[in-house]
Amino acid sequence: QAFYNFDFNKNDVPMQIARRYCASCTFLDPIAVPIIIHRHDIQKIAPRWLSKTIEIRQDMANWPNDWNNRTRSPVGLGWTAEMFGYVFAASELGIRHEIWDLQNVPPVHKTLTTNIIHYHVEVPIPDGRQWWKHSDDAGYNIPWPIPDKTDEVTRTLIRKLHEARTKLGDTGHEWKTPNKYVAEVR
Repeated sequence: QAFYNFDFNKNDVPMQIARRYCASCTFLDPIAVPIIIHRHDIQKIAPRWLSKTIEIRQDMANWPNDWNNRTRSPVGLGWTAEMFGYVFAASELGIRHEIWDLQNVPPVHKTLTTNIIHYHVEVPIPDGRQWWKHSDDAGYNIPWPIPDKTDEVTRTLIRKLHEARTKLGDTGHEWKTPNKYVAEVR
């Protein structure tokens, strides 16, 4: 399922972004991952995808608060710019997509239907705890044990994270940058 859809009759945040960076687009496919694409199509899309993403990110100073403030909107354009850039590039090139449900998203899905778990949102645990990949302690503060009433998708994700942590141990990694979203290597 797509997380962001575009409705030309609305003025929601995704359409505001589209009108600014893809004004000539006559269609916009939903933003979804994963993307399975033919190599000839990706060869066409890639250069424009990069330039669209750069265009969006270089314009950050002009973004309304709603575009990057996740308390006001689910978009968070700072970390989704490349997703929007991809859709805009494909649209400008006339490349359409079929949307298939190839992933499980906790807490949206409760039963595993595919082998892919896309954990991009907070993952609530029935006992009040949560896990979120953006938390500074996400790599070692994995809710354990898992309560009995936890759905299958959440249970599988947390179990796999716990297994990886147990097997790999503590990395001892500390961020050497102002925050974890700034690259340590350039």
